[in-house]
Amino acid sequence: MHGAAFCMLLGSRGVAVAQERSQLVDIGVILSLSTDDRPMPHMTPPFWTPSPDQLAQLEAQLKPYLDGSHQGKWIAELGVYKRQYVGYTERGKRRIFVNSFCEQFWKREESWRDQLVIVFDGGPCFHSVHYDTSSSQFDRLQINGPWRF
Repeated sequence: MHGAAFCMLLGSRGVAVAQERSQLVDIGVILSLSTDDRPMPHMTPPFWTPSPDQLAQLEAQLKPYLDGSHQGKWIAELGVYKRQYVGYTERGKRRIFVNSFCEQFWKREESWRDQLVIVFDGGPCFHSVHYDTSSSQFDRLQINGPWRF
């Protein structure tokens, strides 16, 4: 598909987050999911809410991680991105899903504040990564396909 991005705001089956369960922070929003939510197959309950300290630690390590990643070179200045943070559990470990999108998206779309945004073929404007809180390591960096704004 050339010239268009497919954007899906996961709002069915409990994935939209009530505004009282989302917390805006300077660089995005913390989405607090309930055990009934099933945002993606690899994100399993129990869900939990990342703390400001955990996000500060994550953010301090994000740019160095991206700079050291082959894929990370496609990502523009991080300051123009907003992020969604979702705390989930995988094999007994607490992890944070970090979902990022550039200002061309977040300035024209309000739903990112309370709905998990999943985009296909949106180019480097959209990317995600997972963060293991116990090891302070990132993995599963995913940058969308070639289309650009």
